[in-house]
Amino acid sequence: MSWRLRLGLRARAALGFGLVGLAVAVVLSAVTDTVARRYLVEQREDVARQQAYVNARLARTVLRGQVPDVRAFLASLGGGTAASPVLRYRDEWFSTSVAIGRESLPPDLVRVVTDGRAGHQRYRGADGRLNLAVGVALPAVDAAYFEVFSLAELERTLGVLRQALAMGAIGAALTAALVGYGGARRVVRPLRPVTDAAERIAGGDLTTRLDAEADPDLRRLVDAFNHMASSLGERIQREARFAADVSHEVRTPLAALASAVEVINRRRAQLPEQVLSAFEVLSAKVQSFEQMVLDLLEISRIDSGSATLAGERVHLRSFLANLVELHRQPDVAIEVAPDANTIVADRRRLGQAIGNIVDNAGRYAGGLRAIQVGAVDGDSVRIALDDNGPGVPAAERDVIFGRFARGVVGMDAGSTSGSGLGLALVAEHVRLHGGRVWVEDAPGGGARFVVELPRDPR
Repeated sequence: MSWRLRLGLRARAALGFGLVGLAVAVVLSAVTDTVARRYLVEQREDVARQQAYVNARLARTVLRGQVPDVRAFLASLGGGTAASPVLRYRDEWFSTSVAIGRESLPPDLVRVVTDGRAGHQRYRGADGRLNLAVGVALPAVDAAYFEVFSLAELERTLGVLRQALAMGAIGAALTAALVGYGGARRVVRPLRPVTDAAERIAGGDLTTRLDAEADPDLRRLVDAFNHMASSLGERIQREARFAADVSHEVRTPLAALASAVEVINRRRAQLPEQVLSAFEVLSAKVQSFEQMVLDLLEISRIDSGSATLAGERVHLRSFLANLVELHRQPDVAIEVAPDANTIVADRRRLGQAIGNIVDNAGRYAGGLRAIQVGAVDGDSVRIALDDNGPGVPAAERDVIFGRFARGVVGMDAGSTSGSGLGLALVAEHVRLHGGRVWVEDAPGGGARFVVELPRDPR
């Protein structure tokens, strides 16, 4: 499964908007940083060069005097520009700072100025700070004037600007992600009724329809959904009527066949050995077929919506004890919590649901081992039935409650072991009561079928 399928629509929209916002913000930040850096650096260099040229002219004027006081002249320069002057006069170097002197100047710039030209160069000093050195040749007085400007403040300013742009890019990306999430949420919001309606239909309410006055942009979806729901309901009703009609029509010849089998069974002592074995197979098939028809009729009534609950007070301890004895499994440990002994239920339907589980345990799982009944949140009771079988594989735990579905154990038992409708009826009867049923591993081995029912489904 790809990451697109793992992420929801809102998450994908937020991620997409965030990435686009981040990309746009990064591009704009890079352009802004480049333009600002170029403008500020060039402006600072222009100011520094102009100042250095002015000071160089002053130095030439001073050096033309009869006895120029170079040190006093250099000391008089300044003005709060963070500049340090350096002067070479007649092969002697003068400066106002111990840190800035002949050795601290870029060799390439010194060579250019010594050759009689002016120039400037950015470089990093021994302390790692960025400096700008401007050099002007003064051949008329056998001198060269240099001025070193610190660009540390400018570099700090550009660093702050870069941090601000980075934070702005992150903020823009987060804002875009929030906008995308909010937009996707607003887009998805009209689809919530569709989801709710689909869940109600899946739960068995085939009369569910969407409001035709919904969002006009979703009109086609609403119409298609309602048409689908109507078609689905009609198809299910047709199939339910067909199954009911077929089952009803089959009951008459089946009853005659069962009567004939019963008549022959009374005279089985007169049958030859070979005929007797064939008759036993026929009798088993007729009983199985008769049970399948009864199950189909029951399911058809449930599907058609004509099934109703005849609620009455049921004492679970005696009810379960009679049930396991009826199914010839008397050696079953039954534990019922005092606060979970009494519920309101349809005795016949509940007996068929629990009885099918008990019967399955006897057929495929070596019989039932224990039944435990406890309360759940005060409003429901939970009946857990543990068998002695190998358990139900995780892949089959939902499948076995489907119609005509048989698990691996049932298939191994042979084709005559059942129709695959027993657990489907369990699920339908439990659903009619407003409960649910599932299977899990039993603590002592085997399978545990759990039936959870409300205390009163009315």
